Amino acid sequence: MPGRNEICRYLVVNSEESTSQNIAWGPWIVVGFGALLFLLGAGRFVLKHRFGFIDALHCCLAVVPAGLLLLVFEYVLHHARRVSIILLFVAGVLAFSSPVFDVALGLALMGAMASPALSDWKNKNRLRKSTTAPGGEN
Repeated sequence: MPGRNEICRYLVVNSEESTSQNIAWGPWIVVGFGALLFLLGAGRFVLKHRFGFIDALHCCLAVVPAGLLLLVFEYVLHHARRVSIILLFVAGVLAFSSPVFDVALGLALMGAMASPALSDWKNKNRLRKSTTAPGGEN
């Protein structure tokens, strides 16, 4: 029969392993929804058999208003949750009416999730490099 210290050590090791295996699903859902919007807009361009330089320029320029819509939505969501439904309705109407806005909103959503992830990744790499001493010793 294992002693109390062995049981505690087993529980601590297993709880650390299960905690490290948890995934933050929120950002992945938002990235998936952004990719779906992007592909929906690209598919609508393919069905029209038309995508030129002007359409690409419109998509690039529409990223700024789409990002601004996300910023306003985030602010309104924290301060007036019921009013955020209006912004969701506006975003839905714009996405339904224009493939340019589909592409732009998809890119804005994916960019909004990629920016913090990349900065966290860079900070982890800096922290890892700063904790190792020259010569590879700690």
